[in-house]
Amino acid sequence: MMPVCDGMEEIEFDLVNDLPFCRLSKLFPDVSFYRWCNSAVDYLEFYGKDEDLKKVDSFLPEIERELNTHVIYKTEGKGSLSVMLLCRCNALNSTIRKAESKNLMWKAPVYYQSGHEKLSLISPVSESFLSIFDEFGKIGDANVVKKSEIKPELVRDTYAVSMSDLLSGLTTKQLKYLVNAYHMGYFDTPKRVQIGEMAREFGISYSTLQEHLEKAVNRILKGLEPYLTIDLHIRDDREE
Repeated sequence: MMPVCDGMEEIEFDLVNDLPFCRLSKLFPDVSFYRWCNSAVDYLEFYGKDEDLKKVDSFLPEIERELNTHVIYKTEGKGSLSVMLLCRCNALNSTIRKAESKNLMWKAPVYYQSGHEKLSLISPVSESFLSIFDEFGKIGDANVVKKSEIKPELVRDTYAVSMSDLLSGLTTKQLKYLVNAYHMGYFDTPKRVQIGEMAREFGISYSTLQEHLEKAVNRILKGLEPYLTIDLHIRDDREE
């Protein structure tokens, strides 16, 4: 009989290895990308400069050959490339399948940048983390970025936030400019890019881009407000 657990642990790993997607990130260090996988398809969202994304696009046939898969959907945008592949993941070529084989849950999306893979795992059993850490160490470098305890009901909440509810108020242009601004470093501290530079890159006026960004941020905050308020009350209840 399994022991009853009052809580779970979440650990965020920083991984460097030569498995297909991490190696892809090494080949194109100036392009960042996110990965979702449901064991049927892999969905990848790439972000970077258009010239770098064209190189990634040209490399897709090599990915198809290596994974014995093929692209079933692809779309391009300013500073972005989205690709859907038939999933060919297994415990030999995928960190998330390795984690699942150890009875660990993983949080989507997995993030890749400059040859590094950021992967968050959840489990009520600490020994599972030791086992997967050893497994990750066999294929490359593995470092723990963050470790935290979470209540079991929060695992449900991790998957319960509706993306459609959160983003439905945004226009496509607002979302596009917001995502690109984020990846170009506009929200970094200090900022890596200014509105004027981005406006020239996008071919629109300073005031138009500023308006798009302000409306996008305001609408996302409006969608997040119920969750922020709930979390604030939870934190207040814990503080003396």
